[in-house]
Amino acid sequence: MIRKIVLLIILLLTGRVLFAQNQEGIIKARPINNINLNLLGDASIISVNYERQIIVSSIFILSSKLGLGYNEEFQICIWGPCSTPSEKYLTIPHHITGNIGKGKHFFEFGLGGTIINGNTTQPYLLYPIFGYRILPLNSNKLNFRIFGQIPFSGTETEDILFIPFGLSLGVSF
Repeated sequence: MIRKIVLLIILLLTGRVLFAQNQEGIIKARPINNINLNLLGDASIISVNYERQIIVSSIFILSSKLGLGYNEEFQICIWGPCSTPSEKYLTIPHHITGNIGKGKHFFEFGLGGTIINGNTTQPYLLYPIFGYRILPLNSNKLNFRIFGQIPFSGTETEDILFIPFGLSLGVSF
């Protein structure tokens, strides 16, 4: 009982979630914060995101993300330059996902959305997310994520450059 109370106090003081305990009794905590750079995906060409992990067990992690990104209007101009410059958009991607795996390797599934600030017919996109991610076991290590998504309102995104897959690289702390 005392051991459980001590572990709980350590977890509260360090701001980390218990991941494992080795044979020597040393507590090992998985980092729960990520800063990522996304290329494509999330209705953004590029975005910077903060992500927080909620470790439910050693094989299941919940993840929540909020970011700021950039996108522009989708234009095809076959016979020379376009008559009007493309519209630029500020994007605010966010998601909640579940991650199932072991060690560093996880399958990701969840729901995401992006607020699109600008002159667009679709100011909010909602989409399911499926992907693969590598989450490090120690702080200050790189994390990686490759993911796919298709918006629920697919026909209304013709003025937004929506790429249905993305790559994410960041650091965990």
